Amino acid sequence: MAVARTAAVAAWVPCRSWGWAAVAFGPHRGLNTLLAPMPRRAPRWLPACRQKTSLSFLNRPDLPKLAYKRLKGKSPGIIFIPGYISNMNGTKALAIEEFCKSLGHAYIRFDYSGVGSSDGNLEESTVGKWRKDVLSIIDDLAEGPQILVGSSLGGWLMLHAAIARPEKVMALIGVAAAADGLVTRFNQLPVEDFGRKTICLYSA
Repeated sequence: MAVARTAAVAAWVPCRSWGWAAVAFGPHRGLNTLLAPMPRRAPRWLPACRQKTSLSFLNRPDLPKLAYKRLKGKSPGIIFIPGYISNMNGTKALAIEEFCKSLGHAYIRFDYSGVGSSDGNLEESTVGKWRKDVLSIIDDLAEGPQILVGSSLGGWLMLHAAIARPEKVMALIGVAAAADGLVTRFNQLPVEDFGRKTICLYSA
């Protein structure tokens, strides 16, 4: 029922006449429940409102500029954290944006440093540097509480972000989250590699 209702809402977004349910987040609550709309009847003549996102850059002292696209909307906001070498124009990132548009919620998608439209060199990238990228997005762009959606490697990074910013992260959603695979790869590294700057890679 919730899926059907969400699909119907996604077809067009009315400019007004919408109400919102305040739903407490818990272990048995999904994103559909948390952000469930309570539509009131809208006039058939009301035109659809399609919000557009434009490419922007987050300037950071002594760190690469991060490319991002932000959709303004209601709280809680949603931040998509992509997988290894995935950029903000992937199918999951775009699908979640459409979902947020349909519900009127804020949304941010971005590229890691060294990936996509962001500055930086991929060969010099590490999980630690990408963790800083995620925290920069949360600290400098996100307003209010956030729901983090981590895909593959992004699942590992969203866990680190939640630990570092518990006051801003209200929920986590993993999409083929690769946290367990990353830990396994790290534990399999030879001892001599621990003194080096090493990036552990895993793609679900």
